[in-house]
Amino acid sequence: GRGGGGGGGGGDGGDGIPGGEGSQPLYDIAEDAEEVSDETATPEPEQKQEDAWKELVTPSDEIEAEEGERSGTNRCVEVVVEGWPQVGSLPSETELKDMLNVQEGHIFGYQDIVDDRRLLEKQYDEYIASVQISTEFVDNKSNHQRVRYKFKPYVYSGIDEISIKGATLMPAAAQEAIIKSCLPEDVYKVDIGVMDKVRAKIEKWYQDRGLPFCYVGYFDGMDEGSLRANVIEAKINDVGVKYTKTRLAGNDSDDEVMYSEGEVVPAERIVQSAGFKKGEHYHIDDGYDAMNNIYACGLLDDINIEPEQDLMDPSKINVRIKVEETEPRSMELDLDWSFQMKGPVPQLSRQALIPGGSVEINHGNLFGDSQSLSVSLSSSDWRSPGADLGFQMSYTEPFYAPNTSRNAQVFNTRKMSPVFTSPVENEAPPVFVDRLGAKAWTSHTGGQDNKVEHALIFQQVTTCDENGQTVDKGTKAARGYYAESGPPTTLSGNGKDLSLSYQHFTALDNVQFVNGNQLGTRMLFQVDQGLNPRIPLGKGRSIGLSGGLYNKCQVTFTKFMQMPFLPKLTEDNVWVDRKAPNTLVAHARAGNCIGDMGSYDYFSLGGPYSVRGYGYGELGAARRFLETALEARVPLRNYGLPGIAYAFTEYGSDLGSARGLEGNPTEYYRKPGRGLSYGAGIKLLGACRFEYARDCNAGTGAMFVNWGERF
Repeated sequence: GRGGGGGGGGGDGGDGIPGGEGSQPLYDIAEDAEEVSDETATPEPEQKQEDAWKELVTPSDEIEAEEGERSGTNRCVEVVVEGWPQVGSLPSETELKDMLNVQEGHIFGYQDIVDDRRLLEKQYDEYIASVQISTEFVDNKSNHQRVRYKFKPYVYSGIDEISIKGATLMPAAAQEAIIKSCLPEDVYKVDIGVMDKVRAKIEKWYQDRGLPFCYVGYFDGMDEGSLRANVIEAKINDVGVKYTKTRLAGNDSDDEVMYSEGEVVPAERIVQSAGFKKGEHYHIDDGYDAMNNIYACGLLDDINIEPEQDLMDPSKINVRIKVEETEPRSMELDLDWSFQMKGPVPQLSRQALIPGGSVEINHGNLFGDSQSLSVSLSSSDWRSPGADLGFQMSYTEPFYAPNTSRNAQVFNTRKMSPVFTSPVENEAPPVFVDRLGAKAWTSHTGGQDNKVEHALIFQQVTTCDENGQTVDKGTKAARGYYAESGPPTTLSGNGKDLSLSYQHFTALDNVQFVNGNQLGTRMLFQVDQGLNPRIPLGKGRSIGLSGGLYNKCQVTFTKFMQMPFLPKLTEDNVWVDRKAPNTLVAHARAGNCIGDMGSYDYFSLGGPYSVRGYGYGELGAARRFLETALEARVPLRNYGLPGIAYAFTEYGSDLGSARGLEGNPTEYYRKPGRGLSYGAGIKLLGACRFEYARDCNAGTGAMFVNWGERF
């Protein structure tokens, strides 16, 4: 029988011998399927092949063959790949077979082979010099066929140099190091393995520096005796904004609606906040910074940064910012109920059934440039809210300056003071701190979660009991009655202070979540400066503000690191297996104050966000202090379970500074001034922490349920 060109990339005609170097036409009949060429590889035993093919034969294929004719459909029973290069950036043979139109066990036609050849020649033209595709029948009675893909990779001779062109960001020393590490084993001979090595090393250099759109575009110069890698360093060309809104479709699924104009935040403001500049290279951190800067306006629910290479010009990048705005006007109502506990059982009463809660009203884009106004009211008893009504009214201009917002707030809040509490239950009546005042501040964001704030605060501070009556001293029970010889609650001595202060706050934060666990470093620094001069007039009188002249500062450092002495996660662990790192958290916080300050500004030690295992303020009040903590975290998702298990130890001390406070509340309420604790817990349902903590001062432990991150 005569041979012919193979299906889609047939070679020259030859003897039509199954399994031989020659190829069979796709639809011709092989006259002699039994002969096997001596020049070919030894085929598998016939019975073994028949057994493998049986699984691929369908009832329609099992047609009794007639003399001189084949039966059944054209079905591929085996795909053979020859000469496919095994280099890093190319798919494996198995992955290559999955890409093909011709699949083992499936019916195929001439067009499938043509499409495969076009695909391979177009997608891998830099690596493959030629592709030959041939078909051959596997027996003399059916149309079952083997499809053979034969590749011939490029090999260039006479190459006497390797060079890199267009890498303007890469230092000459780095280029030289890459070239030296990629010299071929055979002098003057370069194959695609060397080309792939050059490409991989160049692109890794850019990727390690966060430049995903810098890569090797193509190789040339081989006909001149030089292997030249042409690098494309794409730059930002256009930045656009698309607004999205999610709505419920008729089939109970969510549809995303796109529109070009925003109702709350103008597109030019979003582009300005993002910070992308035409002609600059796109760094991967630029996307993180842009998201944080845009989120800082507080008027967007969702943001996606989508950089894309320009299809017409690969040296250009178009950045699309997709945002979903908050509702321009909204109102939220929260209700909560509080129950007294008798042991582990909540006690129902008429008072407990009366809800407290809050109402918040928001108005976005107030004056047409994304200004927003929000008003909130809160009370623990909506039956008579005037008894402890708290309110807050905030005005924000998110685009006051580049990456800077301007804010103003009027507030009235009430919280129980942790200073005037006792470790002995019911020994000291609670003292509440009521603040009525105004605050104006600017907030500048720069980079990932980095922030600088400057604020001016003017407020009247009143200390009162649970009935709202002014209290000027702390008290405790002694011989059946409350002794009023405790430390003063305010500087003025009458339970009321008028205070003006400046506050500076800086946050340097590069902490990121890796599959639910944090890695990175966070540093916080805050300074409060009291601006309350007071001039004595004689006879016990004075003029000025009573909040005191003081300087108060505190520093916080938190390091989230992968657990030492354990193997670190690889990229495959993170992105493919979706594993989270085992982490160790090292935390320290310290503060100091000089000058005169009221009890409401003292540092307080103890509590779920200070030293766990103790109540709020249980360790004492301080003029200066030091806190340290270590926490080991094991993500349970690595074992198919929800949550994060952790163990911790913490220590806090007032450094002997309590005696420097007016009335020494730490000594008056018999608090230790320092404490050590340790324990373990599990975090579930987002940030809900169920933990056991051991109080090393008392030698007892207890279970706690807290909401929010500790660090």
